[in-house]
Amino acid sequence: MIKVRLPDDSTRELPVGSTGLDLAQSIGKRLAQAAVATVIDGAESDLGVELVDGARVSIVTADSDAGRHVLRHSTAHVLAQAVVQLFEGAKFSIGPAIEDGFYYDFELPGNKTFSDADLVTITEKMQQIVAADQPFVKTEMSAEAALKIFKDQPYKCEIIQRVTKGDADSVDALEAGSADSVSVYRNSENFVDLCRGPHVPSTGRLGHFALMKVAGA
Repeated sequence: MIKVRLPDDSTRELPVGSTGLDLAQSIGKRLAQAAVATVIDGAESDLGVELVDGARVSIVTADSDAGRHVLRHSTAHVLAQAVVQLFEGAKFSIGPAIEDGFYYDFELPGNKTFSDADLVTITEKMQQIVAADQPFVKTEMSAEAALKIFKDQPYKCEIIQRVTKGDADSVDALEAGSADSVSVYRNSENFVDLCRGPHVPSTGRLGHFALMKVAGA
């Protein structure tokens, strides 16, 4: 068994190998349903991360500021997945959550731009991805391995290179992690994105969203 400490300074015993989701389920069904991520010893983590003995753990719920940030960030990843799958040759850069939503930077072949009709098509594709309930699976790897994965995505490669050279800003760090270990998330066989996380356990956890506008650079 392991023992973890909760925000109210109480402790809870769990079997070895338990995750943040297991902890939430042990506390209550409603908490488990609302949970989107965890904070382990001060670091935000996915719900599926294994807990260690003595860790201080809090559950991040969807109705909190931190939880809404996770939901928005995960939805941004689904946006990127939809665009890359719908628009052959599309390049994607960064897709952070912001105070009132999220955005993602893209470059389409031939300097094309998105139309209002495209937004409808992209939204429908995103809804299909959400309905498929695809799991977000995180993998840590070397920068060299990540560069091979994103060899056809120049903006992702630029981020990886800045991170490994120590030239990363806060946005780069959110996208890639650190010079020691680059992290990626895969939520289908056909899509992988560069990101530190955390993300919701699966796309099915994402609720209502709307694509409001296209902004040209």
